[in-house]
Amino acid sequence: MKKLALLILLLPSLALATTNEFFLSLRAHPTAKAAALLLEASQQEATNAANRLSLDASGGFLTRSLWPADPCPLLDDPDPSNDVFCPYLTATVPTKAAQAEVGVTFRAIAYGDIADHQQTAQLNYRTALIDYRSRIASLEESALETALQFSLAQKANDLAGKGVEVAAAALQATKIRHQKGAASNHDLLEAQLALERASTELDNAASSLELAEMSLRSFTTADPPSWPWPRLLPPADAEPPSVTKARLRLEQARVGLTHQQRAFFPVGEIRYQHNFNDNSALGISLETRTLGTRLYYSYQGPADPTRHRTKDEVRLGLRLQVDQTGWGSLEAARSRLQAATAALAASKKQSEIELARLQLHIEQNERRLALAKSSLKLAYNNYQDAQRRVELGLAVPLEAQQAWLKYSQAQLDLLKCQQDLTRSQIAVLVYLGVPPSEVWK
Repeated sequence: MKKLALLILLLPSLALATTNEFFLSLRAHPTAKAAALLLEASQQEATNAANRLSLDASGGFLTRSLWPADPCPLLDDPDPSNDVFCPYLTATVPTKAAQAEVGVTFRAIAYGDIADHQQTAQLNYRTALIDYRSRIASLEESALETALQFSLAQKANDLAGKGVEVAAAALQATKIRHQKGAASNHDLLEAQLALERASTELDNAASSLELAEMSLRSFTTADPPSWPWPRLLPPADAEPPSVTKARLRLEQARVGLTHQQRAFFPVGEIRYQHNFNDNSALGISLETRTLGTRLYYSYQGPADPTRHRTKDEVRLGLRLQVDQTGWGSLEAARSRLQAATAALAASKKQSEIELARLQLHIEQNERRLALAKSSLKLAYNNYQDAQRRVELGLAVPLEAQQAWLKYSQAQLDLLKCQQDLTRSQIAVLVYLGVPPSEVWK
C-alpha cells in the first residue's frame, strides 16, 4: 500500500477533459438511456395523436341472400309508362349479392373527441419531458457528487504526501539536534512517531483516492471538470417540477371535464352517396363531433336492379345519448378538476417552503466558507511563524510539523466548505428540475 501511495504521488497531473465531455458522457449511462426512451415513446404518442389521416375498411367481404323477384310486378300497374322497368325485373335477377367497402378518413379540423385526445397526448408529453429533465438532473447530481469526493480525495492525498515530507524533514532535524545534545530521546521518539503517523495518513489517503476514482468511473470514463467549479445559478423562470406537473394535471382535468360534457351534445351527421351502374358507389360523410370527413368507395355485387333508379342519396342523422353512467362520469370529472386545483395550490405553498429552506442552506454554507477562509489564513500565518522560530532556534522542528498539520487540515476544511456550497447550489437546481449542465459556464 505504501508503494502504491508513493506511486500516486509521483504521477503527473491528469489532463482534465472539458466540461461538455463529462456531461455528454453521462448520456451513455443506463439511467439516461432509459429516460430518453420513455421520452421518445411519449413523443411518438403525441405525434400519432395529431395524425388526421387514416385508412379503414368496413364490411370486408359481405355475402347476402336476396329473395327472388317477381318477373315483372309492375305489369299489373295500369300505368303503361312503368313497363319500361320490366327489362330489369326479370326472373334472371340473382338471389346472391356480395359487398366490400374501403374508406379514407380525413379530419380537416381538430375538434371534439379528436381535439381532446390530441391535447391530452401533448400534456402527457410535456409531463414526460419534465420527468426526463428531472432524471437527468438527478443523474448529473450523483455524478458530480462522486467528482467532488474524487477532488477532495486528490487534495487529501497531495497534502498527505506533503505531510510525509514535512515529518521526514522534522525527524532529520531532530536527529541532528539529538546528536548535538539539544534534543532528548523523547523528542527523537516523538519525531519518529510523527513520521509513522504521516505515512499511515498517506496510505489511508491513497486508499480513499482509489475508492473515489472507482465511484466516479461507475458513472463515466471522462475526467471530471477541474476545480474550482463555477457558481451554479438556476434560470430566473425555473419552476419546481412538482408545481409544473400540478399545472399540467389541472389542464388534463379541464380537458377531461370538457370531454365528459361533450358526451351530452347531440351529434349530427350528413352523408352523400352517388351510385354507379356498375354496382359501385362513391360517398362522403361529415360528423359534427369531430368534424371528421370520410371519403369511401364501395362495390356491391349483383342485387335488386331497382337500386339503379336511385343515383344520389343524402342522409341526415342526429343522435343523443344520455344515461346514468354519463352523469356519474361528469360529476367525477368535476371532482377531479377541483382536486387538481387544490393540489396546485398546495404544491405552490410546499415549493415556497422548500426553496426557502434550500436558500437558507446556501447562506449557511457561505458563512461557513467565509469562516474557513479566515481559519486558513490564521493557520498559514502560524505555520510561517513556526518555521521562522525553528530557523532562529526558538522552537523545535516538531512545532513546525504540528503547525503544518493544522494548516493542511485548514486547507481540507476550506475545500469541504467550498464543496458544500456547490452541493447546496446543485440541490436547488435538482429541486427545480434543471440539469446542472444547462447552467454550467
